[in-house]
Amino acid sequence: MTGSSRSGLLWGLGAYTCWGLVPLYFALLKRYGLSAGEILAQRIVWSLPLLLLLVTLHRQPRAELRRALADRSLMMRLGASASLLAVNWLLYIYATVTDRVAEASHGYFLLPLVNAALGSALLGERLRPAHYPALALVALSAALPLLLNGQGGWLPLALPLTFGLYSLLRKQIPLDSIAALTVETALLLPPSAAYLLLAGSGHHHLGATPAATAAILASGLVTVVPLLAFTLSLRRLTLLALSFLQFISPTVQLLLALTVLGEELTTARLAALACVWLAVLLVLADALLTHLRRPRTPHADPSPTLTASPAPSAPPPHPSLPPR
Repeated sequence: MTGSSRSGLLWGLGAYTCWGLVPLYFALLKRYGLSAGEILAQRIVWSLPLLLLLVTLHRQPRAELRRALADRSLMMRLGASASLLAVNWLLYIYATVTDRVAEASHGYFLLPLVNAALGSALLGERLRPAHYPALALVALSAALPLLLNGQGGWLPLALPLTFGLYSLLRKQIPLDSIAALTVETALLLPPSAAYLLLAGSGHHHLGATPAATAAILASGLVTVVPLLAFTLSLRRLTLLALSFLQFISPTVQLLLALTVLGEELTTARLAALACVWLAVLLVLADALLTHLRRPRTPHADPSPTLTASPAPSAPPPHPSLPPR
C-alpha cells in the first residue's frame, strides 16, 4: 500500500466512523430538549459559515460557487437536491430521537443496492448478475417485519430512498461537491431560520445552558468535518476500497443502538438485517472478483463500483452522509 493509499484509508475510516457515531450527538441534543426539526434547523444554520469558509480558502470550490450562482437552471436543480437532502437529514435525526437507530442502520445497509435499483430504473444503467439476487434479498428484508410482526417498517426504506434520489439528482449536476453542499445549505437557511424564530421555544435556540449552547454550535463541525475527510479519502482510494468502507457507518450505528442507546433487536429486525448482510456480501464478493479478474493496464481504472459510475463530467455526490 502506497503512502497516498494509506492516508486515504485513514481518512475514509475516520469519515465513515464519524458518520456512524453521529447518533450519539443527536441523542445529546435531545437531552437538551431539542426536537428533530430544531436539530435539523440548527445543523443547517451552523454548517453554512464553515462551508463558506472552506469555499473561500479553496480556489476551485470558489469558482464553482460563482458559476452555480450565475446559472438559474443549476440553482433550480440544487434547490430540488437540497429539499431531498433536508428530508433525509430530518428522517435520520428523527430515527435517533425516537430510539430507532437500529432501523436507520438497516436503511443505510440497503443504500448501495437502492442506488443500483434507481440507476437501473431511471438511468438505464446495467445491473450485474449478482445484483438481481441481492435486490431480491433487499425486497425480502423490507417485507419481513410486515410478515413477522404484522406491521411494516417505513423508515429503513425511506432513508435510502430519499438519499438515493438525492444522489441520483446530484450525479446530474456537474458541480464540485463542497460548492454544491454550500449552495444547498444556503437555500435551506431561510426556512431553517424561520423555523427557529417562529416554532422554537426561546432559550432552546441556543440551549438552556452553556454546555447545550456549545453542543448546538458544534453541529457545523459534526456536519463538515466528516465531509472533508471523505473528500480526502475519495482522492486517494479506489472505488472498490470505498465500497467496503461505506458499510462501517451502519455497522457502527447498529452497535451503538444495541450497546449504548439501549435499543432491542427484535427477531423480525434481525431476520431483515440478515437478508441485507447476505445481499451486501453477494455484491461485495462480485465486485472483488471482478477486480481480481480485470487485466491491469497502465491507463485502466482497476476499481469496479457497486453501481454504474457517474458520467465523467459529474462529480460523485457527497455522502451525509447523514449525509448524515
